[in-house]
Amino acid sequence: MIEPFIIIIGAFLAILAAFCFNYGVILQKKGLLQGLPDIKFDEGIQNVISTFKSFFKNKNWTFGFFLGIIGYIPYLISQSLVGIVVTQPLTSVGLLVLVYFAYKKLEEHIGSIEIASFFIMGLGTILIGLAQVSEIFIDIQSIAISLILFSFLLIAFSIVFYFISTRVRGKSIEGVFIIIIAGLGFSLGSIFSSALVQALNSGFFFNIPILGLFEILFGVFWFEPYHIWAFIAFWFMIIFNIVAIPFTQASLQKGKAVLLVPIQSTVNMIVPLIAGLLIFQQTFQNFILFYIGVMLILIATIVLSRFQAKIETIEVSDMQK
Repeated sequence: MIEPFIIIIGAFLAILAAFCFNYGVILQKKGLLQGLPDIKFDEGIQNVISTFKSFFKNKNWTFGFFLGIIGYIPYLISQSLVGIVVTQPLTSVGLLVLVYFAYKKLEEHIGSIEIASFFIMGLGTILIGLAQVSEIFIDIQSIAISLILFSFLLIAFSIVFYFISTRVRGKSIEGVFIIIIAGLGFSLGSIFSSALVQALNSGFFFNIPILGLFEILFGVFWFEPYHIWAFIAFWFMIIFNIVAIPFTQASLQKGKAVLLVPIQSTVNMIVPLIAGLLIFQQTFQNFILFYIGVMLILIATIVLSRFQAKIETIEVSDMQK
């Protein structure tokens, strides 16, 4: 089992990453208010790419984007310490950043339900820590086939949901299918980030940060399994996260955020958890505490995500004026 002190460090890093992710979202929303164009998938991939590129001309959106990237540093370290099944639920704590932002910007009243959700989320975090998670080391080559099959399954689901969304284009339900695609994209990014950690733990890499980064970026040229897997995992982590971003933005232009935000939060939590248990084979001495902790965090996430939904609603309305 992982030592309690290590779990505390891993939890702290996960929450730090969550702060970067969620504050990055706030800055991106601020950028959207400054006249950034809508993403329209029905006008072709070139239009989507061109629109997405134009986002980088806005300082707020760009800073928020790179803050999210910076957040991946503590996120990956947290995964290396406690694994994806602990790190992923704890990133939901980052919603507290959005709650504070909603309180300051929207003067939104924080009632007893929200206060109770804070305590529920904290209790869920403690229960996951007490569940006594197993060590996370597993040879990346031993899970390669299951990782590939699971990834193809999620990609297949994403394709199916995309074609369904084209069938209901113009209807409010379209946003639901698109936000699920975004959630699956971010989930794949999280899964491959865990695969990257396992590849680095399994193989032999330079201890010097710059040289180690070079090995990850160009590891395929080492013609050695662990370097190749580090290369694949890193770039797929980047690709899936980037692909998910325009789907998130597009979905919020097509449906009610109060419905869409909880859906994405749920997908982002549940899918990586399944991968952690089935693919990366993490276990707990007390599964009951773990499942109760996850359910408490999930409930609190759904309740608190209404703040993000209100932020989205206000900003979309402002953009339409």
